Amino acid sequence: MEKQEKAYKGVIEYFKNRIMAGELRPGEKLPPEREIAQMLEVSRNSVREALRIMDMTGVISSQQGSGNYITCEFQKSIAETMGMMFAMSQINYQQISQIRYALEQQAFALAVEHASESQMDALEELVKRLDRSMDEQENARIDKQIHFTLALASGNVLLLNILEACSGVIDTFIRNMRAEILRTKEAKEALNLCHRQIAEALRNKDNAAGKDALDRHFRMIDEILEKHEKTHSM
Repeated sequence: MEKQEKAYKGVIEYFKNRIMAGELRPGEKLPPEREIAQMLEVSRNSVREALRIMDMTGVISSQQGSGNYITCEFQKSIAETMGMMFAMSQINYQQISQIRYALEQQAFALAVEHASESQMDALEELVKRLDRSMDEQENARIDKQIHFTLALASGNVLLLNILEACSGVIDTFIRNMRAEILRTKEAKEALNLCHRQIAEALRNKDNAAGKDALDRHFRMIDEILEKHEKTHSM
């Protein structure tokens, strides 16, 4: 058992070193299991275990009938880790929201410096679409796109991945949270006023106005989370 564990760890280490050396890049296909086993002189079971772990952690993507490809989608492993922490009561909604709030503040500050014209245009268009939309599920999808666009405009991939993981965990455990926040006309208008002011502040490179709009936005989210937690703790 110990020998097999060392063997699969050696396979992982081999591919990690090749990636770090720039010999393997996202999109490149790995050799078949049999070839890897022969090349590294390990069993195919050790190769399968190494590939399973690399798939779970987002290093590779296993495509049925096609093979294994380098993807480096580490947001996947971050989301899975946070999801397990939440399921095991190591973190709660409020803590996730606090992390999101801090990161979105940083995302906005970075976006002020790095956002492209097309990203600012996209953010403004999404805000307009949310104003026009009358469908709850569509509202929720657009709301998520607004926050993704802001994080993307920061230019920080790690920040984007962590924010996406936070968002995914909340979406998984409170499936209708976004729809609930946007359910009434008054709530939708109040939240989208925050979105509009975030977009305007980004366009004007106004950090103070952006921070204020994000403050009000997350206060609304926290109120919904508190209500949800109280309801489910009774």
